[in-house]
Amino acid sequence: MAAWLAGLGAVAGAGATLAGYALLYEPFDVRAEQLTVRLMRDRPGLPDEGLRILHLSDTHFRGADRREHAKIEQVRRATAGAQFDLLIHTGDFLHNDNGLENVLALIDSIPRPRLGAYAVTGNHDHVVYEMKKALHYSWRIFRSRGGECDDISSRGNKNSSRARVGLLLHFARYLLNNRFDGEPSGVNDIAGLRRALEGRGVRFLDNQAVRLEGTDAYLVGIEDLLQGEPDLHGGLQGVRPDAPTILLSHNPDVVALPAASQADLILAGHTHGGQIVLPLLGPVYTQTEQLTRSEASGYWRHGQTHVYVHRGLGESIPIRIGAPPHVTFLTLLPARPNGVNAGP
Repeated sequence: MAAWLAGLGAVAGAGATLAGYALLYEPFDVRAEQLTVRLMRDRPGLPDEGLRILHLSDTHFRGADRREHAKIEQVRRATAGAQFDLLIHTGDFLHNDNGLENVLALIDSIPRPRLGAYAVTGNHDHVVYEMKKALHYSWRIFRSRGGECDDISSRGNKNSSRARVGLLLHFARYLLNNRFDGEPSGVNDIAGLRRALEGRGVRFLDNQAVRLEGTDAYLVGIEDLLQGEPDLHGGLQGVRPDAPTILLSHNPDVVALPAASQADLILAGHTHGGQIVLPLLGPVYTQTEQLTRSEASGYWRHGQTHVYVHRGLGESIPIRIGAPPHVTFLTLLPARPNGVNAGP
């Protein structure tokens, strides 16, 4: 009995340590990551030294001053003295409107970019989600769709123990296929967010493009795929097909749109890198329909397009395991004439 109790205590202690790490350490372990890529297509128009980009995403500020001020300080230290051409934020600035003041404080803490700051909005910038009700809400959606359990109930008594276990297994598979959703409970002041950030020099690219000063390169932004009115074809109007093109999208599922192949580089967020990354399984939840778990964060290629998915600075629920927050300095260089060394 003593040995059994000692083992139980050890497990409980390990669990408490892991919980403390996930809640109190990793969410504040903001890292500065570096990445350099070359165009995979020979498109003239980039400076010989390339474009240096500071990429941020998914701050999810909600007015939790102690946590958010700690992150702002980490970002200030990681970017102090840095020189870059573009500041890019790929959405989910807010968790709710209470976080606006800290969003502005974050922008104020970062050195000014040479060519400007640009952004797109994320789904949380539009809608307030109640994450405490996420499991119950996901269950309601799962049951309302019916088809997930039709094959179980058709085999016999749907109230039998076997049927109930089968139903729960189907629900678990449903959640693992990225169907875990917070319950919409209100809206954020998206217009107020835009106005406040534009006052700090951040330009929102809502289904539109801008040619970068002194280059023949374009930035294109698309509205959020879930809560916005995305129109990538409209955004690409006026962009030369042979021009170096960077596409900003909150949701990386934009890669499934045929027009996205015109981009040389896609910058996205939304996934938080899964927030919880487990051995063998990888990210528990990627929030996407088009990506594999291995594509939930970091760099990968889609055809002749570089894709970078940011893990974000904030969280939908305030824990992280194996997916620390970060800022990324990314340099996009012109293609080599022979096409080699296009990757990082």
